[in-house]
Amino acid sequence: MCLESVTSQTRKPEQIIVLDGGSNDSTREIIARFKEVQLADNPGRTVSSARNIALDLLNEDITHIFEMIGHAVIPSNHLELRLGQLRPEIGALGTKVLPGHTTNTKSIWIEGALSSPIGRSSGQFARFNGMQRTKVPAFSIHSRKAIEEVGGWDEDLITSQDSDLSMRMIKSGWEVWRSDISFVRMAKRSSLRDWWFMSHRYGFWRTKILLRHPSRINPLEFLPLFGLSVLIALLWLGQFWQVPLLLYGIALLSEGIRQSIKHPSSLFGVPFCLLILHIAFSIGLLDGLIRKGRESRDRTSTR
Repeated sequence: MCLESVTSQTRKPEQIIVLDGGSNDSTREIIARFKEVQLADNPGRTVSSARNIALDLLNEDITHIFEMIGHAVIPSNHLELRLGQLRPEIGALGTKVLPGHTTNTKSIWIEGALSSPIGRSSGQFARFNGMQRTKVPAFSIHSRKAIEEVGGWDEDLITSQDSDLSMRMIKSGWEVWRSDISFVRMAKRSSLRDWWFMSHRYGFWRTKILLRHPSRINPLEFLPLFGLSVLIALLWLGQFWQVPLLLYGIALLSEGIRQSIKHPSSLFGVPFCLLILHIAFSIGLLDGLIRKGRESRDRTSTR
């Protein structure tokens, strides 16, 4: 579906490159059906290395780059609309990310958690209107000149490489924007195990980005850790320790009630996924201080 949505654009891409990181399923056979698609190998098997390889393979006359992932699709006029908003000073122009096809009950819970005010951030899954400056554009159209000027994607970053690239662009004087003129539909995780690992991964690499770019700090992301610290302090004092637990429980249950209107199972599923998100993300934040990164465990072994 991803390649179909890219190849059926009203504004045809001048060059389409797919990077394969050693898939052992039917990926290469599917790609072969699309004659306009160029297939290349990605020995590094990371997103950053794939993007840098693609950058080297681009024709000399290509001025802008748009990238996709396999579990996302775009409307047929996506490129036409977004290219019309570009200006010479824009290094990256992101778009809005909407839920993709939900495959089971757990994926509905996960989508609900990400759409919750206490589950989403101001980044990839942000809700916004119009065209606005940002530090975290999702699914950007990048200026090739801007990318090459800042040295491409950092291959030490397995996740959050786009955040790092955007910050380096901004520091170099490029503008970074996002617009809701179109959107990308992206399918999230569909198992609680993968949801845990994804949440941990986001927290882990979030720490790596904050160490490089302290201006990206968002205090709201540290609320679970702050709440835990308050709880421990109250337990030590021996009084009122029930209060933070009660307030947190009310917040989780409120989200479950709100989202159970459409999906009754979300009454308990969404609070549970939010709990997983807060715990795993917070552990990831701390883990990022002490460990180097490695390949994600929330993605399938086939590429």
